[in-house]
Order: sequence, then structure tokens, then C-alpha cells
Amino acid sequence: MREAFSFWTGHPFDFEIWVRTGYWVVRGYSPYAPLPYAPGASFANDFGGIFHAAIGYLPFWPLLLAGIYELYSGVGFGNRFVYYFLLKQPVIFADVLLAFVLFVYVKRYNPDLAPKVLVLWLFSPITIIVSAIWGTFDSMAMLFVMMALLAPAGRARSAWEGIAAFVKSIPVIFVLPLSYSRENRWVSFAVALGVPVLLTTVIIYVAGWPVTGQQYSVITTLANTLQEYGFPLSLWGTWVFLNIVKVIPDPTFQGVIGWGVYLWIPAVVAASLVASRWFGSETQRGLVQSLLFVILTFLLVRGQVNEQYSIYLLALLLIDAALWNPKRMRLFYAVSGVIIAAIVTNNILLIRFVTPIYPNALQVETSLIASVNLLRSVLLWVEGLAFSGLNLWYLAALAKERRGGFEL
Repeated sequence: MREAFSFWTGHPFDFEIWVRTGYWVVRGYSPYAPLPYAPGASFANDFGGIFHAAIGYLPFWPLLLAGIYELYSGVGFGNRFVYYFLLKQPVIFADVLLAFVLFVYVKRYNPDLAPKVLVLWLFSPITIIVSAIWGTFDSMAMLFVMMALLAPAGRARSAWEGIAAFVKSIPVIFVLPLSYSRENRWVSFAVALGVPVLLTTVIIYVAGWPVTGQQYSVITTLANTLQEYGFPLSLWGTWVFLNIVKVIPDPTFQGVIGWGVYLWIPAVVAASLVASRWFGSETQRGLVQSLLFVILTFLLVRGQVNEQYSIYLLALLLIDAALWNPKRMRLFYAVSGVIIAAIVTNNILLIRFVTPIYPNALQVETSLIASVNLLRSVLLWVEGLAFSGLNLWYLAALAKERRGGFEL
């Protein structure tokens, strides 16, 4: 099913960046600088205002994209749809493999529900849209988080966590729970952080990409990703909505958002410390609960929560529901429903995803947004509140389970 969408769909912002990155990195460009239109490969130019076509991730992803473009150059016959197909393959493969790893993990402790977990992941509209249509690679990062869960505590688990953070930086929020061990915990922590830092440093040095500078360097590009805020699923969407309807004046809005977008960093650190005290990492259930406590805090406090961030929550929620709290399967369905609604609302009936074959899709979307913009903002606000409300409920439920004395 995923392959049926792979070659003709793509997000005109994110996937277009992947297209340009592969094309220009093989030509010696830094992926952390604005990347121009890629002749014969690009399909959209959805970059206006403060945005520009540059990667906001560690070097793993741009290097992989460059490798894919090299492969395309040899076998693609100059057909850009072959390039799109090849770009989607690592993402789709990782998503399907993640379903299998979830199956293996659950089967260890509850063989009866393992097939259900496999089917739910494989046929979830969210995972299909995010991987096969949108083309984002969060399932790849979550795959390595799952490998860390399957690994023994200590350096092996920490190494898998480090790889996950190198693939996409979001799993760095799990560094404390996954590197915590009874023995040599500081060594394990150093391994978990050292893997992405060392690999990133070596690659950037060898490639010669600029690290510092006033504009468009590695540091400035990565730092800009910390300042994002707004719809669709962030609790900060309420602050944005109140500003849109002029309840909150612009000076007050900017004054609060200026420091509020960084709150998630100390919040995640605090959540990690609390989780280690409440749940620990010695048991599988305690470790999964710690990860859930951290990701829920992240999703509640982060300035901008994109739809693909739900991949990390949904995978852990499935494990929790399948192994220890079967009633929470209803929570999985509820959270999934809200996320699907947000995807459809934020991306206006998914029209923008057909831009590779219909160049006027963005104009159609712009016209629709102009006619329903206030309604769209209201829906995104309500969906963000619903998502945050479910996360708050889940966080409170986890807090009640602390010191439960479980053995699994």
C-alpha cells in the first residue's frame, strides 16, 4: 500500500527539501545553506517569509539523500518520479520494519496481542501518510529507539539511543531513561550523547560545511528549529489563536513566545529526572513509562508539535496498551483520530501532497485557505486542545501508577 503512494506524492515543503538536498549535496553544497531549485528534480517552491530550503537535521539525513541521488543518477533515466520513489524507500522500509520490531517486542510478553499491534501500525492512516505520502523519516528514528528497548541495559542500549538521535535529533529527549543503568551510568550517558556528537563533528569537518556564521551555517540552521511555534498540535496554538483573533496584542504575544519556545528543554530534563525516580529503568514497564512520561511532556510544552511527532507517542502507547493497560487501546484510537483530523485540517484535505503531479495544488490550497482561514484556525486550535487534553490525561494516569511494584 505504501509503495502505491511513493513516487507521485510528497510534501511541497519537507519533501521538496529532500529533493533539493540530494541534488545539491553531491555537487558540494552545504545542506545547511539555502538550496536553490534543483533542475529536473524539484516540483515546488513553498518557501516564503522566514523559511528557506535548508535541512534542519544532523548530517545523517542529508548524506543519505545524497547517496540516493547518486543511485538515481545511475538508474533513474532522468525521470524525477524514479528519484521520488527512491527517496521514499528508506522511509517506507523503516516504517514497515518498525511495525515488525513492535510485533517482536510485544510478542515477548503478550503473544496474543502482537499481531494486532502489527496490523494497527501497518494500516494506520497516520503511519501511511507520514512515511509514504509526506515522506518524513520519524519512523526511522523510532525504529532505533525500539532497538534500544530490545537491547540490554548499559552501553548497547545507549549506543542504539545515540544512533536514534543521530538519525533525527528528537530521540535525544530519551537520552536519560535509555542511558540509565545500575553500573557505569556515566559511561552509558557519554556513549548515548557521544555517538551523534562525534559522528556529526566528523562528517561536518570532512565535508567542510560552515559551522558558524551570521547566516546559514550548521549552528544557525539547527538553532532556528528551536524557535518554531504554533499549529497544529501544540498547546501554544492557543496563544497563537488568541493573537489571531486579537485577544492577545502583538507585543504581549511576542514577549511571551520569545522565551516560551525554549521551555520544553528544561521541561524534558525535569521530566526525565522525575521519571527515573518514579518509574526507573530496571524493568521494561518502568522504562516504557519513563519514555512515555518524557514524550508526553515534550508534546505538551514544545512550541510547535508537527503531526509526525506523534509517531514516537503512538508506538510507545501501543506497547503500553498491549502489555499492561489494555483499556488504553481506546486512548490510542482517540489520539489517532485527533491526529488524523489535524493532518487533514492543517494540510487542507491533503491537497498539497499531490503537488509532484499537479503543480497548481498549492494555488488551489491557498484559495481554499483564504475562504476558510478563520474556520481552519478554529479547528486547528480545537484539535490542538484535544490532543493536549488527551496527553494531560495520560500524563496524570502515568503519575498515579508510580511505585506500582511491577516485575515485567
